[in-house]
Amino acid sequence: IGFADMDLSPPQGENYAHPQICFFHVIFKGASLAFYILSALFVQNFVIIFVVTVLLAALDFWVVKNVSGRILVGLRWWNEINDDGESVWKFECLDQ
Repeated sequence: IGFADMDLSPPQGENYAHPQICFFHVIFKGASLAFYILSALFVQNFVIIFVVTVLLAALDFWVVKNVSGRILVGLRWWNEINDDGESVWKFECLDQ
């Protein structure tokens, strides 16, 4: 089966559950990349470009971990410290 034979369009009448979350998932990734590429035209200070790009990347990570991961895929993870002082990672996912 070749690439030309694949039907990439969604079936007729198919609705997506969370199109807004998908939109923000892509926007935060694009915002950090676009800022990094385009900021050199307007800002001469590399430190400002670096700090803003890192902040945008951190916002992207937060959206992917806390919003997209939970709502779109059903994943949750976090870190807890037990009584012995050891770090324990907890992972959860939705049952299909």
